[in-house]
Amino acid sequence: MAATRQTGGKSKIKTTMTDAAIKARTGKDWAAWFAALDKAGAARLDHTGIARLAREDLGAGDWYGQMIAVSYERVRGIRAMNQKCDGEFSVSVTRVMEVPISKLFAAATQKPETWFPKGMFEESSRTKDKYWRGKWKSGRLEVGFYAKGAGRAQITLQSNKLPNAEAVEKERGLWKKAIDRLQEIVEA
Repeated sequence: MAATRQTGGKSKIKTTMTDAAIKARTGKDWAAWFAALDKAGAARLDHTGIARLAREDLGAGDWYGQMIAVSYERVRGIRAMNQKCDGEFSVSVTRVMEVPISKLFAAATQKPETWFPKGMFEESSRTKDKYWRGKWKSGRLEVGFYAKGAGRAQITLQSNKLPNAEAVEKERGLWKKAIDRLQEIVEA
């Protein structure tokens, strides 16, 4: 569960876990992690360096080292929400539907014009019932499909290479509406 932290001014930044959860898993709360990273000079490092510092020098472990690095970058203003370490932005939209994965994959990939938002999609690859990828507008779209038990499946759309945070919210709204249309089609 994410937590929202006040950061010196009026802005609030989301960390990836609550203080209690991060402390239970790593032995330190967010304030202790950020103080340790500040003391070690993390603000001068890139993402890889911050993650390595948290992971190897400060003992966070592999998975928590990455997560702590991302939260540190967000809280310290080095990285915005939905921003990747290369500076580009991405957004994901996910939905579980009451249909078998094969039906969801077929409906999504065989007639995308029935549910896709306006824009040019150029397929680059696909694996039946697993993923569908391609160029979308000026970026890249990755669509994943996951079985969620008998007669249930999840679709996850990730739009990458977005220029800024405003584009993230616009794209999120676009894909939420598109998934609503797809759900109407497959559950009809």
